[in-house]
Amino acid sequence: MRTTPHASYGGGVVALLLACTFWGTTGMAASFIPGINPIAIGASTMGIGGLILGLTALPGVWETWKNIGAIPLVILGALGLAVYSTVFYIGMSWAGVALGNVIALGSAPLFAGLIEWTVDKQRPSGRWLIATAITVAGGVMLVSGRNFGEDGGGVERDSSMIALGIALALVAGFAYALYTYMANKLMKPHADRPQGIGHRPVISTIQLVSAVPLIIILIALVIANPSQFQNHPLAIPVMAYLVLFPTAVGHLLLAVGLGAMPASRAAVYTLFEPVVAVVFAVVVVGEVISPIGWIGLVVVLAGLLFLTTESRSR
Repeated sequence: MRTTPHASYGGGVVALLLACTFWGTTGMAASFIPGINPIAIGASTMGIGGLILGLTALPGVWETWKNIGAIPLVILGALGLAVYSTVFYIGMSWAGVALGNVIALGSAPLFAGLIEWTVDKQRPSGRWLIATAITVAGGVMLVSGRNFGEDGGGVERDSSMIALGIALALVAGFAYALYTYMANKLMKPHADRPQGIGHRPVISTIQLVSAVPLIIILIALVIANPSQFQNHPLAIPVMAYLVLFPTAVGHLLLAVGLGAMPASRAAVYTLFEPVVAVVFAVVVVGEVISPIGWIGLVVVLAGLLFLTTESRSR
């Protein structure tokens, strides 16, 4: 099978941080279309974006799909991505944006580490554990320091709904970890793929398979309430941006990162996303960040820097 070379570790880190920069704009972009069902936003961006990724890399997708041993990994990765794309938004709407975001993003590297430990018998390093703890703690401080106003933190929620939202956010974190782990696994050498599979074919194949259920969900939501798109003139351009940049470009950059490091380590770097989201929230949306939030931003960056400086054995 023809493969593409994997990036260096430093190149993988840069790719992941660029991906997080695109992902960090999603909340800002979605704020311009508040009347659209958040599940429809997730299904459309990931579904259409996955379709674009797959159709623009059909030779690589076909080569990947012809590898019998790769099919179960592709299906599991696609299942994780599809679940994440829908459950993540529901969890945030029930538990609140701040709490749902922190739990989903913060639990993903922990789940990725547990999957690698359980399946591959690859025990996380002490530095990884410390960096994860620092970065998650910083993320909690960062998000709790945001003033979401009446549309966020001021919304009254039933305690049972919050509990369900937390549970769904944990499911989203596990689903994302499953997606990145399966993608990383496909890129590594194996008996039936001695050189591994290139990062572009892997991500494009997983995205294309996950696009099928997501587009079905999107069609059902549009049929159920077509007026939600007709009443928002910005809906199409905003979702077009989300499809092209945070989804298509962002996940190609994620693929480069996964080709350079284990999924558990890549998942920690994705916690850079709330840092970008906060910066855009302050500069564009006009949110106010408390001092504890700014301290959290510095703590997240410190945790990522601590992880990056780890000496790696080849």
